[in-house]
Amino acid sequence: DYTPPSAKDLASRLLYTCYMGTANSTDATRGRSRALAGEVGAFHLDANMDAVISALTELFVSVVGKRPAFRAHGGTDPRENLALQNIQARLRMVFGYMLAQLLPWSRGRRGGLLVLGTANVDEALRGYYTKYDCSAADINPIGSICKEDLK
Repeated sequence: DYTPPSAKDLASRLLYTCYMGTANSTDATRGRSRALAGEVGAFHLDANMDAVISALTELFVSVVGKRPAFRAHGGTDPRENLALQNIQARLRMVFGYMLAQLLPWSRGRRGGLLVLGTANVDEALRGYYTKYDCSAADINPIGSICKEDLK
C-alpha cells in the first residue's frame, strides 16, 4: 500500500504538466510554467513543438506545392497566418493526448490520464478559440470562468 508522505508527492503521481513551446515562446512563460508545476508538485516536462509544426508544414508543401508563411515572414494572405497559428494550437492538443496515454507507461505506471483544458468562458462565448485546441479536453476546470475573474 502507498501512503503519500505529502501533497506534492501525491501531485507528482497524479498531475502531469507540459510546456509546449515554439521558437516564438518566451523564457518568461516557460519559467512561469515550470514554477507553477513546482509549486504544486506536478511532474513537469518541457517540449519544443517546432519540429512537429515544421513536419506538418513540409507535408503541406509536398502535397500542395505552396509554402504558407506568417505575415512577419513574408506571408501575404491572412489565411496563411491564421492557418499557421491554428495548426500550432491543434498540434498541442494532439501531443497532449499522446502524453496522457503514454506518460504513465513511460513511468512504469498503469492506466492513462485525463487532459485538462485551458479555455475560459469568454473565449467560448465570443468564438475566440481554435476548434480542437486547448478547448478540446476531457475536463476544463476554468471553462465556466470569465477571463477577468481568472486574473
